[in-house]
Amino acid sequence: MLKNYLKIALRNLWKNKTYLFINLIGMSVAFGVSSLLFLTTYDMLTFDMFHEKKGDIYRVYDKINNAEETKYGNTMPLPMRTALKTDYPQVKAATRIVTSPGQVLKDDKLINRGMAFTDEDYLKMFGYQLLQGDPKKALSELSNVVLREDVAKSIFGEQPALGKTITLIYDNLPHAFVVSGILEKGPENTSIANEMLVRMENLGEYNNNKDRWDASQNSLYIQLAEGTNPDTFEKGLKAFTAKYYKGSIEQLKKEGAKIDERGEVMSTRIMKLSDTHFDTKVGGRGRAINKFFPYVLLIVGIVILLIAAINFVNLSIAKSFGRAKEVGMRKALGALKTQIVGQFWGEAFIICVFAFGLGIAIAYLLNTQYNAIFKTSITLKTMTEPILLVAMLSCFAFITLIAGGYPAWAVTRFNTIEVLKGKIKLSSRSGGIRNSLIVFQFAMAVLLIACTMIVWTQIKFLRDKPLGFSTSEVYSIPIGNEVSGKRLLQHFRNRLAGQPRIYSMTGCDVNLGRGLDGSFSKSMLGFEQNGRTIQTNMRTADYDYVKTLGLKLIDGRDFSQAYPTDTVNSVVINETMAKQLGVKNPLGVILNTENKEKVIGVVKDFHFESLHREIEPVTFFMNGFGLNYLFVKIAPDHTEETIALLKKTYHELAPKSEFQGSFLDENAENQYKSESRMAQMFFSAATLAILLSCMGLFAIAIMVISQRTKEVGIRKVLGASVGSITLLLSIDFLKMVAIAIVIASPLAWWAMDAWLADFAYRTPIYWWIFVVTGLIAVGIAFATVSIQAIGAALSNPVKSLKTE
Repeated sequence: MLKNYLKIALRNLWKNKTYLFINLIGMSVAFGVSSLLFLTTYDMLTFDMFHEKKGDIYRVYDKINNAEETKYGNTMPLPMRTALKTDYPQVKAATRIVTSPGQVLKDDKLINRGMAFTDEDYLKMFGYQLLQGDPKKALSELSNVVLREDVAKSIFGEQPALGKTITLIYDNLPHAFVVSGILEKGPENTSIANEMLVRMENLGEYNNNKDRWDASQNSLYIQLAEGTNPDTFEKGLKAFTAKYYKGSIEQLKKEGAKIDERGEVMSTRIMKLSDTHFDTKVGGRGRAINKFFPYVLLIVGIVILLIAAINFVNLSIAKSFGRAKEVGMRKALGALKTQIVGQFWGEAFIICVFAFGLGIAIAYLLNTQYNAIFKTSITLKTMTEPILLVAMLSCFAFITLIAGGYPAWAVTRFNTIEVLKGKIKLSSRSGGIRNSLIVFQFAMAVLLIACTMIVWTQIKFLRDKPLGFSTSEVYSIPIGNEVSGKRLLQHFRNRLAGQPRIYSMTGCDVNLGRGLDGSFSKSMLGFEQNGRTIQTNMRTADYDYVKTLGLKLIDGRDFSQAYPTDTVNSVVINETMAKQLGVKNPLGVILNTENKEKVIGVVKDFHFESLHREIEPVTFFMNGFGLNYLFVKIAPDHTEETIALLKKTYHELAPKSEFQGSFLDENAENQYKSESRMAQMFFSAATLAILLSCMGLFAIAIMVISQRTKEVGIRKVLGASVGSITLLLSIDFLKMVAIAIVIASPLAWWAMDAWLADFAYRTPIYWWIFVVTGLIAVGIAFATVSIQAIGAALSNPVKSLKTE
């Protein structure tokens, strides 16, 4: 019996090739695309989850309730690690991490690699396996370096690396290290750096800051002993904060700082390791993302699957009318309802199996291109994870049950006598379900189109908003570690003096935006000034900084070689810093810092960070951390020749380093890669949703219009025009699309308003976006339905009136 049913199913499928082709294409594309989206969601939601002790590892941060606003800090002072381990026995292990670009000297060439200055506890806490070396001794000596396996291979090839000496260049100086361990690479979805590990004491500023509580520069992670209640432990840190930040707390209270729910104006807090990737306030704007994003991808994947399943249902029902007499005959001959359901569900199951297999093949073929376009690192091997495997199989079973089960059930409800007489039509209930499914399809499509337009509007806003400094004419060059920044800048000035296409140049310790080296850093300075607590970004700059970047000088002057003391005790500040000082005229004010710097200039506020953040106070020093980037303002014409000259000049002094120059407008745009990726994903999903929805709508149009053939014939005989008949046949579908627009528009507004809340500077959600979205949906739907409606209107009415 089963073999007979299988033969009948295959014959019916082969006989209806168009129906088979549409369902296979729709379902397989939906399975393939949804698989990629689900894998991306899984990759994001499992960020930092592979660490075995993740449940006991926490990141330390601070919360400061100023009178005006609440601020969070994710960098801690160097002595905090020792203090926590000493004062709290619950802290089983603790490690500091400072990431920095580094270079490995190999065969007279420099290989760019990331460095992490850290502590011995690093290898105890995190989930990376040490493939070679002793975990207890790998970071025991200051001269030890632990290399990730791919880094070791890039340096030594297939030769053994353990025990070998390598030269690392950082802080513009060469340093010899002995390879004491080889670390596994591990998954990509982690925020814990592991390319090259060296001891924290090797950090250039370590000796100056090792006992300072007013200088914060390192991330700090702690591992609590098993059984420790994190909430109780965090509340117990109140005494710790009061002990080590007594002066700061008193000063904050004098300034009217707010007391929070724990009775603190300043508090030391902890956050789960797995939560840091989704906290854009504390986790930072490095790799932190809004948790809204992965859940949106998950919903989009489910929506695409549901739209394809709805198409399957509608196409199956439409096709069932062509087999009504077959069903009626089988019922008349005594076939049971379960047998008929089994027959139709079996055909649907066969299609779903083939579609699922093709979907996996599509996902495999698109995987590389998908990763390249959307900057992900997913692999189909992840689908073997038990939780994903169960989820995918459950999803397949559910789709198969819905797509095959409902049409099969609907077919068995045909009245046998009516069917054999040739009279069969859908019940009003079936029509209601069908219409509801169409409304759902287009509501989801409209939602995706509206979200896509709002995301692109925000991205355009970010790109077009003036940043307060020159972007398209300023070229940023990472200096690297082969030569000191001061020396390289002076070399550029000497070699390029008098070049007509080079207007000016300067240097800074931090890039503007995110350049090709991908580096991002932030240094804060805190001090008390006239009874006020001052918190400012600290940046190192050289002569002509204001001129080169095109900043607007409100008062005073820029750093100048005519004033030798500028290199020692002069600073330039922005407007926000000037307001924080609380004086009418900040020029000449002596800051209560270690070197008692004097304010010599005030520049108009500019966006030195991304537009996710409001403009913060910034102070430029000449005697800070050294120069890591050159900024060169060049003429807008013949840029290729000018860049070639800059590259040649760079390699004259740093022949072993890679030249990674880029314009500042490119750097600014790189800050919004995640937003651009989100827009691309929305656009792709919206396009696919529209195509799938149109396929389903077209199938329903065929079914409904075929039932109104006689009505069309009568109207034509009575003189109705082709246009009026087309509109008549299309109007019911357009009403459903209109309902979908009404449902989807407020949902899109709510979702996008929540997403835009992550930006300090954002575009309004314009009303015309929903109007344009509605017009697009109506236009596409009308075009889809009108193809069949026009065909029916142009048909010969004699033929339709002859058939009854």
